[in-house]
Amino acid sequence: MTPRLYDRLAAGVSVALLLILAGATWFLVQTSLLDAGPADARPPTHDPDYFVEDLVFTRINAHGHPVFRIAANRMVHFPDDRTSEFEHPVMVSLDPDRPRVTVRAERGSTDADGNETLLTGNVVLVREADAGEPAMTIRTDSATIYSETEIARTDRPVRIERGDSVLTGVGMEFNNAARSLQVESRVQLTWQPPPSSR
Repeated sequence: MTPRLYDRLAAGVSVALLLILAGATWFLVQTSLLDAGPADARPPTHDPDYFVEDLVFTRINAHGHPVFRIAANRMVHFPDDRTSEFEHPVMVSLDPDRPRVTVRAERGSTDADGNETLLTGNVVLVREADAGEPAMTIRTDSATIYSETEIARTDRPVRIERGDSVLTGVGMEFNNAARSLQVESRVQLTWQPPPSSR
């Protein structure tokens, strides 16, 4: 083999190897783009992005006054719909002009704005006694709390204890701001008159 032929063969093999390397690189790049896709094109999944344990936070209104406080053993936040879930939440109203209301449950979930909270599992709402009104306790297995309007609603069976009187029914709306209570159906009342002042 002459040196000239040898040089031509070596140059041809080198060019072929470079072409193979370029083709393989292009193929790998295209494959990785197909697998991953652009990050913003992938739909978000309902996986938590952070959690907090033993939390307590206070919500304030537009005037900077506290509206209510919520505590929980654990909170998990989801970025896809900006909802949060709570373990053993306790919500307390903080309006000094109204009787204090405390709501407890086993679980809770709130919307992105924090205005609507669904509580489930042994929901207990207690309104403290005030101005001649006895304390009131409402028990149900599920209720939705609307923090802006101070309304609690459920379509589930409820048991309401007011002083020594007991009312049961199905479906309820309790409005703390208006100091009203409405039970929708299957109402049964065991009424005990208040003790005599004499």
